[in-house]
Amino acid sequence: MNQKLYFIIALKYFFLTPSFFTFINLQAEEEDYQKYAMFESTAERAQSSDPVVTRVPVNLTKGMRIGLVGNTLFDRMRDFGHFEALLQLGHPDHKLVLRNLAWSADEIDLQPRPADFADAEQHLVAMKADLILAAFGFNEAFGGKEALPSFEIRLAKYLQNIKSKAYNGKAAARIVLVSPIANENVKGVSAADLNNRTLQSYVKVMARVAKREKVGFINCFDQTKALMNKGADPMTINGCHLNQKGYLHFGSVLYEGLIGKKAPSINEDVRAAVIEKNTQHFYRYRPLNTFYYTGGRRGSYGYLDFLPAMRNFDLMTTNRDQRIHRLVNGE
Repeated sequence: MNQKLYFIIALKYFFLTPSFFTFINLQAEEEDYQKYAMFESTAERAQSSDPVVTRVPVNLTKGMRIGLVGNTLFDRMRDFGHFEALLQLGHPDHKLVLRNLAWSADEIDLQPRPADFADAEQHLVAMKADLILAAFGFNEAFGGKEALPSFEIRLAKYLQNIKSKAYNGKAAARIVLVSPIANENVKGVSAADLNNRTLQSYVKVMARVAKREKVGFINCFDQTKALMNKGADPMTINGCHLNQKGYLHFGSVLYEGLIGKKAPSINEDVRAAVIEKNTQHFYRYRPLNTFYYTGGRRGSYGYLDFLPAMRNFDLMTTNRDQRIHRLVNGE
């Protein structure tokens, strides 16, 4: 084999194996990286606290930390950035911190994770959430109208749990429940005809439970349905999952429902910074190789390789929060 080619292959092998990450962390034993581990077996859990009433619109306070939990609607939002960009632009002096903890296909009480992966509540503790936006109802609606009574019970139990926890370590979180969006008919998929009537029934239950449990509620279904009926171009990629145009409109609907004011104009530099921050946080929240992070190799390799990386992603995410805060102030 050509010596130059052999050298290149050897370098690639070295830099793509755990040996390299161990090499750059020779001092790892001298630093406690365990505090960066988010394992279900060890991560901190929230203490109980007296629930607070949450009404929309919500008055955001300076430094507020906002956690997003839920299904694909929120999970895919991290790749588009409209809602957070609008929220930051509308509150330039607040230095808000948002963390997207959504996971595609999650339901209110069905959230499978890799082995020993910290659950959503433990991540809400880690980020010290003051306000939680919870987007559910779409996946549950596939149970049909016959599942509505059980959905109402499940949702009430979920809200009773999360509204009585002090994720920030000081006071119970404020909770805003977010409805599913409407579906639309697109070429090859009559999603609106198939799903909207059932979805509307679930949205009504969500509104009723939110009122009873004294948490905020944002009805995104009716407004997105109206927007879909008006527009010539589709707002989804498949009838139910939003495209870029859809997330632009959804961001405004969510902003106005949460804040009670017209959304500001989008700033593409801020939106790009939000997407970049979300990307770094995604690597931290959902590392690809969980067998090394939380699984069977976390002791032999994960401590030296993955936990220092988790620290670095925390730092990079925080740095990008600061960049967003500078950008919205014209710096």
